[in-house]
Amino acid sequence: CDDDCAGLLIRDMDKLLRLITSANLTLPLPPPYKMLYRFENMTEELKSLQHMLSPQRAPERLLQLADSNLGSLVTEMDELLSRLQATKVSADGEQTDADAERSRKRAEELEMFVKNTLLAA
Repeated sequence: CDDDCAGLLIRDMDKLLRLITSANLTLPLPPPYKMLYRFENMTEELKSLQHMLSPQRAPERLLQLADSNLGSLVTEMDELLSRLQATKVSADGEQTDADAERSRKRAEELEMFVKNTLLAA
């Protein structure tokens, strides 16, 4: 049995038996932290992708929302202009000034919204 074929096999089986019997298999195995950490990172990436791809953040939806905001802003500015032309300088000047400031702020907000939408798309 101690030839180059069967002898090699028997020696390998003896080594394998010694390895198996020397291992303590009664203790619980430690968790695979590297793999768990990688899965956690992938989960976070997928969550952020899901947020970016949600229907509420779709570029078409954001542009539609910006368009509707722009429409209401134009309507407000038209009303402001007509009020300004009708009253010229009157006691209503403070209200007109407040309306103009509000419209200006909404225009700036809309501009930032459109810029952010285009950058996100």
